[in-house]
Amino acid sequence: MDVTTAMRRIKRYFGDEYDILINDDDIFGWLYDAESEIIRSSGQNENVASTTVGTIGVAGSAVPTSVHIKRVVINDVALSHIERDELDMISASEVSPGTPLYWYVVDKKVFLWPIDAASTTPVKIYYNKTPVMITGTAAAPTPTTFVVPEIHHNDLIKYCIARAHDKNKDGANSKVMQDLFDRNIGARRDESMSIDAPIYKIPDPMDYGDYAGMY
Repeated sequence: MDVTTAMRRIKRYFGDEYDILINDDDIFGWLYDAESEIIRSSGQNENVASTTVGTIGVAGSAVPTSVHIKRVVINDVALSHIERDELDMISASEVSPGTPLYWYVVDKKVFLWPIDAASTTPVKIYYNKTPVMITGTAAAPTPTTFVVPEIHHNDLIKYCIARAHDKNKDGANSKVMQDLFDRNIGARRDESMSIDAPIYKIPDPMDYGDYAGMY
């Protein structure tokens, strides 16, 4: 679903296709809030950036403030995150080369410790990115697509309907739609964290034999 389709559905569902109560800017802001909440709650929208030690970062050498780094991987081995203060406590050298074991961020830049002697070592950075505020009009929005996966697009509509009811001072319907949104996000999070394999019950000795005399 693209942004224009979502906008049309929101207005039609709420019954305000002529922008009498809610306008495009209202919905743009609600969509931004909904996408941000989904990313924060479910961890969706994971991206991967391939770069090298010499230009490490999600985009060039700087990490945008909208990016939350989750993992840094070199040669298919994930490095551990560490704060520079922790390295300072052990007087770790910032210039002595070695096999990188940790990564940290300072001034929006990613650093490895120890530093890698090569400048072409491939690095993969896994990160979440917050959405971009939509601008323009419902017919010609920028951007035209959402950041979160398609499985969450109907959830975006529920969130916006809840906010529209809230603006209309209809607390009851606002709560119904907000509860639906929250429940769906929780379900999506549980689905993403569940394993795709049979789950067997661990044997419990209390399931067998006669233990009536124990009580």
